[in-house]
Amino acid sequence: MSAEETTPAFNPPTSITKEDISKTQAPVPVYSSSPPTIRFVSHETVLGRSPGMTTCTSCQQQVMTNVTYKVGAFAWLMCLVFILCGLVVGCCLIPFFVRHFKDTYHSCPRCNRILHVEKKSCC
Repeated sequence: MSAEETTPAFNPPTSITKEDISKTQAPVPVYSSSPPTIRFVSHETVLGRSPGMTTCTSCQQQVMTNVTYKVGAFAWLMCLVFILCGLVVGCCLIPFFVRHFKDTYHSCPRCNRILHVEKKSCC
């Protein structure tokens, strides 16, 4: 560099006033007094094949679920397997009477809304 090509020295500002700070601050958001309503299912326990505590999505109450068992695809599949194995004389009906082969439906005891369905699977 030659003497003619010198860069000017950096001179920081000597003082910053409150007016300078207020000009650079972002606007403050204004919130309404009522919070938004959020609907969700909270599973405090895993809702499997037995009743459990949860929060109902319809009535927003924490409840112990009612459990019902209904015949699903797995029960029909097992009935077909029993028939193919030669268990024709009434044994093929076992899946329709045993809870282990049925789907589990969890419902709210207050409003009777279905909260969770546990489908029985073969594997």
